[in-house]
Amino acid sequence: MDEIFMKRAIELARKGEGFTSPNPCVGAVIVKGGQIVAEGWHQKAGADHAEIVAIKQMMMKSGIMTVDIEPMLFHNATLYVTLEPCAHIGKTPPCVKAVSAAGFSKVVIGMRDPFKKVNGKGISYLKKHGIKVSVIKPTSKLAEDVRAVNQPFIKTVTLGLPYLTLKAGLSLDGKIATSSRNSKWITNEKSRIDSKIERSKCDAVIIGARTVCADNPELAAIGDYKSKNLLRVVVGDKFDFDKNMKVFRDQNVLIACSDAMPSRLKKKFIDASVSVKSFGKKKVVLKKLLKYLSLNGVQSVFVEGGSGLNGSLFDENLADSKLVDRVLFYYAPKLVGGEKSLSVIGGTGIDKISDSIDIVKSKFELIDQDLKYDGVINFY
Repeated sequence: MDEIFMKRAIELARKGEGFTSPNPCVGAVIVKGGQIVAEGWHQKAGADHAEIVAIKQMMMKSGIMTVDIEPMLFHNATLYVTLEPCAHIGKTPPCVKAVSAAGFSKVVIGMRDPFKKVNGKGISYLKKHGIKVSVIKPTSKLAEDVRAVNQPFIKTVTLGLPYLTLKAGLSLDGKIATSSRNSKWITNEKSRIDSKIERSKCDAVIIGARTVCADNPELAAIGDYKSKNLLRVVVGDKFDFDKNMKVFRDQNVLIACSDAMPSRLKKKFIDASVSVKSFGKKKVVLKKLLKYLSLNGVQSVFVEGGSGLNGSLFDENLADSKLVDRVLFYYAPKLVGGEKSLSVIGGTGIDKISDSIDIVKSKFELIDQDLKYDGVINFY
């Protein structure tokens, strides 16, 4: 039965995907008499956590409108929550106090919270207050499903780097543009919309300066995520911009350059109130950029680079395998050919196939005639 109720909690947690950063996505269900009687999920940072939402829902269903928790209501009830309840004060009070006050007979937890201010402290608090606690076995498939919900959060709090998805639309022979640099459009409209939704779930989008100049993209969130204002990070040293470019529609943009950027261009950005920061002497060191983004609250990044940026990223990843976590490739049923056509990943590459980067999890989906390939490189 634990698996059934935890799977429902996972479904609820995913409702918060793309909205809760820098917090994790969490779902909770309350079970009594073998039935789900209340449920909740964390909807956004600063709002009630999943456990509190579920507790309040159960009280409202019972006609209790006070702020005080009625313990008798939760007698013999079990709380299922995907992540260890917090034991520290953040934007909201510690959840463990409310869970303890409710007097649940048992709390089933999907995984321990890797955040150092919580890690194990929530479990200890509940046990000290007489509540039976069970944690899903970490090596189980169910625990893997729980962890899958919060890959960006887990990576950020454990490694200090944002979770990175690299996206590309390409032909079957791996080309993203012809030899004349024509690329509109390789994939179909539904694929392009799907990729924008995937982008919208992230905190920031990274793009190469040449791609910005060529395409003048808006890089905005869409659909249910339309209210989000994604940070746009433009990578390059020779980006002589037009202030009317869509990427500069507001100040939520960062120019990531190296010390080699001409002072004339740097001044032009600064005079236009555009943030400019160097991440290397002769070229942008992408790991430095990613660490900087993580320190500034970015948990997940979506890379829409051209061949050059993708190549630099993968070349760095060969030395540090924790930079690129996921590839999202939209394959169109087209063949482009041409030695001078742009491949999806440029750079230096590898000499031996044995040095290639392996995909550990793969998913496929047809979008009309396009194939969406979702490949996981790192699972945390």
